[in-house]
Amino acid sequence: MIKNFFLIALRNNSKNFGYALINMTGLAVGLASSLLLLLWVVDELSYEKFNTNADNIYRVEEDQFYSGRRYHVTVTPYPSGPVWKEKIPEIKEQTRVSRLPRILFRMDDKVFFESAIVAADSELLKMFTFPLIKGDPETALDAPHSIILTEKLAKKYFGNTDPVGQSLTLENKYQFMVTGVMKELPKNSMFTFEGIISFSFLQEIGAYSDHWGNNSIFTYVLLENGVDIESINKKLTDIVLEHLPETETKYLLFPLIDIHLHGQFGFTETKGPVIVVFIFSLIAVFILLIACINFINLSTARAASRGKEIGIKKVSGADKMSMITQFMLESLLQVSIAMLLAFILIGLSLDLFNNISGKFFSFSDLLNARFLISFLCVGLLAGFISGIYPAFYLSSINPVAVLKGESLSGKGNGRLRQVLVVVQFTLSVLIAVSAIFMYRQLKFMQEKELGFNKNNLIGIQMADNMKPAYYSLKKELQKEVLVQGVTASLWNPVMIGSNSGGASWPGKDPDKHVLIGTNGIDYDYISTMKMELVSGRDFSRDFPSDMAHDTTGNFLVNEEVVKLMDIGDPVGKNFRFMGLNGTIVGVMKNFHFKGADQPIEPVAFALADTSFLRMILIRLTPGNIPGSLKAVEKVWKDVIPEYPLEYTFIDQDYENLFKSEIRLSELLKYFTVLALFIACIGLFGLASYSAERRTNEVGIRKVMGAGNFSIMYSVSKEFLVLIIISIAIAFPAGWIIMKKLLAQFPYRIDLDFMIFLFIAAASVAIAMLTVSFQAFRAAGINPAEALKIEK
Repeated sequence: MIKNFFLIALRNNSKNFGYALINMTGLAVGLASSLLLLLWVVDELSYEKFNTNADNIYRVEEDQFYSGRRYHVTVTPYPSGPVWKEKIPEIKEQTRVSRLPRILFRMDDKVFFESAIVAADSELLKMFTFPLIKGDPETALDAPHSIILTEKLAKKYFGNTDPVGQSLTLENKYQFMVTGVMKELPKNSMFTFEGIISFSFLQEIGAYSDHWGNNSIFTYVLLENGVDIESINKKLTDIVLEHLPETETKYLLFPLIDIHLHGQFGFTETKGPVIVVFIFSLIAVFILLIACINFINLSTARAASRGKEIGIKKVSGADKMSMITQFMLESLLQVSIAMLLAFILIGLSLDLFNNISGKFFSFSDLLNARFLISFLCVGLLAGFISGIYPAFYLSSINPVAVLKGESLSGKGNGRLRQVLVVVQFTLSVLIAVSAIFMYRQLKFMQEKELGFNKNNLIGIQMADNMKPAYYSLKKELQKEVLVQGVTASLWNPVMIGSNSGGASWPGKDPDKHVLIGTNGIDYDYISTMKMELVSGRDFSRDFPSDMAHDTTGNFLVNEEVVKLMDIGDPVGKNFRFMGLNGTIVGVMKNFHFKGADQPIEPVAFALADTSFLRMILIRLTPGNIPGSLKAVEKVWKDVIPEYPLEYTFIDQDYENLFKSEIRLSELLKYFTVLALFIACIGLFGLASYSAERRTNEVGIRKVMGAGNFSIMYSVSKEFLVLIIISIAIAFPAGWIIMKKLLAQFPYRIDLDFMIFLFIAAASVAIAMLTVSFQAFRAAGINPAEALKIEK
């Protein structure tokens, strides 16, 4: 019997190949889209889970409190980790991890700057699953001058030679021995380092602070099974209080496996990328639902053409269960072909998907048992959802009624199809609304005025050994016509990442705790960056007291600091900050020193010498960037020939702050198009069915003198009404959703009603173009032929 059902299914699909193709194409595209998004979601949820001890590893983080607000930070004091391990028995292991600034590596004639190096305690290799291909993980980081390289970095310097036991020179003065080669880190990890040096090296060279108020490193702990996290949080805080009695900071454990999705920093209360994972999961479900609706609509719409077949079978004795089985098998056949097409589509689009999403999926990931099981489950679920209602509907047809020639296009069935079309297009319009407004918000943040000119500006990281040559380099660069400005700072101007408490000034409330960003700068910073002063003056060589020296030095502050101080114009007022006692000499107009997705915070600049400067900033001549760069390269080779010139454009650095958002916006754009495409495929099929069903009516209308436009309107108006209803539902929902999403941004676009009108017009136009093809065909039919066709 199953064989017979299968043959009938093949025959019916062949007989109605056009509709079957529409059904299978829509479902295949829907499945492929949903499963690609599922791949992305599963990868996002898998971060750090490759670690054997993942469930028991935590990062120690802090809640600091300033002016009644919580400020969350992810770094801890240098000495804290070993002390916590010693005094808290529930902690099995601890490791401190410090990101290092760019380091010059030298191996014979191979000289490169490396920026992905960390310093860590030897316990790192015991806690995390970072297997060594060569070397002993137990001893690889014991010696201060030991270094572990990834395979890629080892090959870069040593080729195919065994690097273990070989030496590398760092910063032209430190000899390091390679003690291990590590496998490349998994892509689903927040760790991206390519080399590890021993933390004891930082202690050896004095790049280490014993002060418990200096928060600069990441501390990870491995806990025993089944411990009480809250009690450990209290112990962490109590131990710090022994060394820093005045602190109000609370210490807490944050699970390693939650850092990627739920990580926080600063004053923000947002919950990290988990909201994005939720949104894309929802879009995957929406797209699959849209594809399933197509399948249901077209299957039930075709009921009229199979009425006599069903009636004869029922009169011949076929029971309801056998009919359901037959129709479910027909659906299963179409779904199976759609699944095969979907798998092929996923394979073909994988490279494009990787480029857009920034992921690294390969075809082998599609053959992974977990993905194949997920693929089959999603496909079969979609097939069941798509096939179950049509099967029950078709099997419930009254054989007497159908054999009498009564219509099967009853109100109930037709009404359901209309509701499903409305649901389908409502979901599509909602996705489109989200995509357009999120794209506009991203563009707004990228193009927002920052308070300084980030264009035509390059940044060069300074290694310690380069610093003595900085002033000579600056002097020579200032002679170049194509160089418009030269200065230096501690931080990249779009990533000022340090802050400090403890600021004081005359009249300050002693109970008021404030947090202010910090940056050390050279002369000419304000002019080179093209920033504005709202009062006072810039740092000047005419005022030697401006320079930070020991415990004295003057300050430039932004308008947010003025608000904090609440004493009117602060210029000329005493200001104690960062261990310096000086005067505020100028007030800078507020500017963004982080991404425009974060509010502008208070910041103070001190005039520093090269020991506190890390980045050279050079303003090039607009319209002649290549010539400007050649001038910089020439001077560099003359002054610092022993170091390679490596620079970044500051505007690109700023754009990189939004790299993940840009990728997600691109993904949203592509899947919006796919959702509309799938919905239009279904609309095309329904319009084709509607035109076919009304062939006799069209013939009569033409005989009665109706024109082509009148007939096209008659065929199209039902769908036009449904699309307008969809838009009417989607817009209020979209307005509410986007208002809530945009509220997370401190600087945001307005919900422009004209954009909604544009989306409405575009949706109607796309839908009507889809329907009009079938309407045009119907209008062009010969009335004599139309009246011969039996429906």
